[in-house]
Amino acid sequence: MKRPAHFDLMRDLLDHELVDCNGVSCGMVDDVVLEAGAHGLEVVALLAGPGGWLPRLPALARVALRALIGGSRVRVPFAEVARISEVIELRKPATELGLGIVDRRVAGWLRRLVRA
Repeated sequence: MKRPAHFDLMRDLLDHELVDCNGVSCGMVDDVVLEAGAHGLEVVALLAGPGGWLPRLPALARVALRALIGGSRVRVPFAEVARISEVIELRKPATELGLGIVDRRVAGWLRRLVRA
């Protein structure tokens, strides 16, 4: 399905995987930004990143992970969504949208651990 005019926020967006135009997984939709528009509430952006899911964790885990990976959130304009299906497909590469930074950081740590 392309970007439908009407969809269910919970079923079709929240906690769905974000995939960039190159097919690279670049996070999950953690929250949605809504604004009042001409026809009611409209989705204007998707939020992804640790800042979206850290508050859901127990306090000790939240503090430890925030120190390790930070608490940033990336705002992806809804205009950058190309398609809504099992995954949310984006029009641009993850790096251009500022997505996947934590994933790349963790991957670098894992590569160093494996070499050690």
